[in-house]
Amino acid sequence: MTEHLWPYLRLKAPSDEELKEAYRRVFIESYVRTSDGKEIEIFDWMGNRVLFNPRTFEHAFSESTDYRFGDGSHDVPFSKKRARCILWIKEVLAASKGRIERRVQLRQDSRGKLRKRRALIVVEERYVVVLEERKEPNLLEFITAFPSDENYLKKIRRESGLIEIKNPSLNGD
Repeated sequence: MTEHLWPYLRLKAPSDEELKEAYRRVFIESYVRTSDGKEIEIFDWMGNRVLFNPRTFEHAFSESTDYRFGDGSHDVPFSKKRARCILWIKEVLAASKGRIERRVQLRQDSRGKLRKRRALIVVEERYVVVLEERKEPNLLEFITAFPSDENYLKKIRRESGLIEIKNPSLNGD
């Protein structure tokens, strides 16, 4: 696929560390707080508030070279592939384009507690946004977002239940 539903964000910087910091600023100023410090409120298409923590940048925009056999930790500290899609997260939450599968699964956290997670899969892009439900109603927390391959999408589909398929172009939204 050569055309994407949304454009990539391609920042430039003199070093990889400066590039990572430039994308971190975009993440914080797009999802956490404005440059003047005001908290940003983001809602998904169902009216759920989605919380973004600045600390999630490290996990969301790094990756594992072998997710199939890894323990969930990331050995690539900064992923340009993930970072270029940084502005897609808002588009997915708004369900602005594409066919989106809303899925739910239970996952064990690092403390052994079961957590309810939602995966939003943009079918055309093979792009995944992962959110975790909070105890408060209508409140979700952003965990990560990434371009995927078909094998990993099959794994997500196998381990989760389909809740809804959202297709703005067909629903007239």
